[in-house]
Amino acid sequence: MRHLVNLLVTLAVFWVGNEYFHEYISIADTKTLIFAAILMFIIGYLFTLLMIFSVASIAVGVGCLTTPVLLLASLVLTPIKLWLLDHYLAGFNIHGFWTYVILTIVLAIFSVDKVKHRS
Repeated sequence: MRHLVNLLVTLAVFWVGNEYFHEYISIADTKTLIFAAILMFIIGYLFTLLMIFSVASIAVGVGCLTTPVLLLASLVLTPIKLWLLDHYLAGFNIHGFWTYVILTIVLAIFSVDKVKHRS
């Protein structure tokens, strides 16, 4: 359920950016908007699976090398995803370094994480 909410939040952030800040982020049409949000979701999901595999491989000895690298990469994962979308998705353009920074902050603020309750 939280993945669906994060997908909808990403879709909303892209839509608001396109509608009100079109000089910084421009999206050609609704199809590109939906496709960009889905691609952000897929890239993030694949990274999560890679992270789980890396942590699980610590017992073998390989995870000791890959887990710190993936943790470092998670700090810059959202800008990397945005950069990939900007460069490889026709009709999706982000203009300027600070737009990447602001989009990353906004997506981090509004993303939903699983909260554990202790009893």
